[in-house]
Amino acid sequence: MGYPVVFIHGMWCTGANWKRITDLMAARGYDCHAPTLPGHEPTRDQPLTVGALSLRSYLKFLEDYVAAQNFKQPPIYIGHSMGGLLAQQLAARTRPLALVLVTPAPPAGIIALSWSNIVAFWRALLRWGFWRKPHKPSFERAQVSAFNQVPVEQQRAAYASLVHESGRALFEIGFWPLDFSRAAAVDTAAVRCPVYVISAEHDKLTPPAVVRKVAGLYPSASQRYYMGRGHWVIDDEETDEMVNGIVSWLRPLEHRVTRAQ
Repeated sequence: MGYPVVFIHGMWCTGANWKRITDLMAARGYDCHAPTLPGHEPTRDQPLTVGALSLRSYLKFLEDYVAAQNFKQPPIYIGHSMGGLLAQQLAARTRPLALVLVTPAPPAGIIALSWSNIVAFWRALLRWGFWRKPHKPSFERAQVSAFNQVPVEQQRAAYASLVHESGRALFEIGFWPLDFSRAAAVDTAAVRCPVYVISAEHDKLTPPAVVRKVAGLYPSASQRYYMGRGHWVIDDEETDEMVNGIVSWLRPLEHRVTRAQ
């Protein structure tokens, strides 16, 4: 079995949303792990359990999860959207082989709000006390903001897989200047592994200008910009090619570590 890879999902998602990519990477020999964050298991009372959860709860879960696996080799972290922010935080606290950020949410210090993502979250933000309430976009809003550039026949199935997300996590990411706990902060100096950052031209949730700022936090980061794609790069028409690019970037790192052992 090859290097372990821990996949960290984004808002409204579960570990199951990584299936397309975990299947592709498992076929290439990777030991794939895609945990579901606390409060995201698709149970009947799921909205009641997730609303007030903090990014800190998610990060603690991920730290415990990685520790419990007792990996024999340094893991690779791959995070999408909010999971990209959590992956950065996790990499600052542990020692992964590499960090792959797929259309990542930005940490505290980077202004994430733009017209396109304000519109995406508008219905949630209009609710008083949204910072402690669950939220989930309508199908029509998800079509425009998350699944744009995904074939129409896939959009309904993708939406059916979504769960509610924490209002507190939304507040911590989008309104970090008001969050005195600094739950979205990343100690970027503590991230000492190679970093690969993916952005997409038509991403309305984490626009490419924001993702470039995330990449700029890591001076040696490799960047890949995809034209004609939206936020849902984890399962669109070019996902296979994207995985090929990730693996092509990872292999030389793996070989260097293997030779040094």
